[in-house]
Amino acid sequence: MKIDIKNILESYLREKRGEVACPVCTDQEGEYSPLAEIRNFLALHNLSLNAKNLEITWEYLCGDNNELKAELDKAISASEINNESVIDLHEKHFNVDIGAQIERIFLQAVEQIRNTTQLLSTGSKNAVRHENQLIEQAKNIRGGKDSLENAIQKMLNLSRLMVESTRENQIQITHTNEKLAELQKDLEVARSEADHDKLTRLPNRRKFDRDFDIVFQRMQDEQRPFVLAFVDVDHFKRINDTFGHDCGDRVLRMIADQLFLLSNNRCNISRYGGEEFAVLFEDAEMDCAFERIEACRLELSKKSLVDIGSGEPIGRVTFSAGMAQCLPSDTKQTLLRKADGALYNAKSEGRNMVSKYSNGFENRRASDR
Repeated sequence: MKIDIKNILESYLREKRGEVACPVCTDQEGEYSPLAEIRNFLALHNLSLNAKNLEITWEYLCGDNNELKAELDKAISASEINNESVIDLHEKHFNVDIGAQIERIFLQAVEQIRNTTQLLSTGSKNAVRHENQLIEQAKNIRGGKDSLENAIQKMLNLSRLMVESTRENQIQITHTNEKLAELQKDLEVARSEADHDKLTRLPNRRKFDRDFDIVFQRMQDEQRPFVLAFVDVDHFKRINDTFGHDCGDRVLRMIADQLFLLSNNRCNISRYGGEEFAVLFEDAEMDCAFERIEACRLELSKKSLVDIGSGEPIGRVTFSAGMAQCLPSDTKQTLLRKADGALYNAKSEGRNMVSKYSNGFENRRASDR
């Protein structure tokens, strides 16, 4: 059963105009169609009517992607569902374009290799056939079965055919190598796009998860310390509500650029989701990592921003951060929970601050719920 976009759109717009919206709840074959639920879900969470929001809502209400449903339930319970968070979920669960692009590149490479193999096989057979004919012609010359002039001409022709066959093989090999090099570049671009957030150009949640696994395993195998930090933009919803999502996107890019200054081969910055970023400090102790995040926070807090669209002053934009040192007793889940607890503490204490994890944070958060 397909989504009736026209019906949803009409009911959505009727509600926006203050009229009573009553979409048809059966399709043309009389089967139940959850159009009203989709419309109500979008309206309840103030989501725009666009393709990604519709696809996420449809999957949430009618699909079987339990991981998506759990993440969406969590966002709803935390009042964190908005157009930006839905985009992140869509990129994570429905970003099939990149996969299709990578698959296409692989198929092209396989086809190129297959064609080249066939041509080389044919060329090799021709070369063997010409070689056998040359040997046979040499025997004829020695046996006096043909005039010398004719024999020499035949041998020259056979030699030319062998050279041409070999040359064709070499040309095909060169062409194949060039084509495979081109496909390799395309594949690298596709992989990079799959691993990076389109808005901020930072590594995305998918790439963070892989990096986190590698760093955590390295800590276990080699006892190398590292610190995990979560950074969350303060009052970001207010920026979106006041100045619009285009302005919000520019603010996110600006903060991403500011955080990117921290990055090097031992510090990875990722967009974790929405207005939240994750920072992995490899081979670092807490105090050193804290100083770097704190310096970044102070530098950002000095800026006074203006919305380039309206010319209205935005004022200061700040972030809060929570940090946790990975201990030998930690699992990946406990470390994530510690950094999240430290971030919650920074938010609770007034925002625009960096908080180091303390054992009391999780108990405090549980009591606040």
